[in-house]
Amino acid sequence: MFRRFVVATVLAGALLVPTAGAVFAHECTIVSRSDQGDAMVAAHSPKWDILTLETIFTQILPGELGQAPLTPSQLQWALGAAAQAGVPSSFVTRTDKTIGEGSSNPNLADGRGLDHLVDVYGNTVAGIYFAALQL
Repeated sequence: MFRRFVVATVLAGALLVPTAGAVFAHECTIVSRSDQGDAMVAAHSPKWDILTLETIFTQILPGELGQAPLTPSQLQWALGAAAQAGVPSSFVTRTDKTIGEGSSNPNLADGRGLDHLVDVYGNTVAGIYFAALQL
């Protein structure tokens, strides 16, 4: 089982390069913001919204990659694998624009501030998705 997961992760990484950019390119999040800060922004600003890992596994990845959405049992396995890998179950993302786009700020995409989800979690999430499809 572990070997299959590793193989799927490697294959997903190879497949992810051309496709995940389209999937998550506009999905920006501020990784240094607290859970409470995320909740407040999502509740009080129409320009930020909550994107769940469940939505990524059942709608975004299947639609962008031309694969099937995960079944309920595959989804439960994938959510557990993502939690073990340190992937949050949801993200607060900007919905009206790609923040930081065109910026030369060296602090962007450093894992501590403003980041694109694909840069931080893309390979991990895609690997889990493809591994779950094999269950």
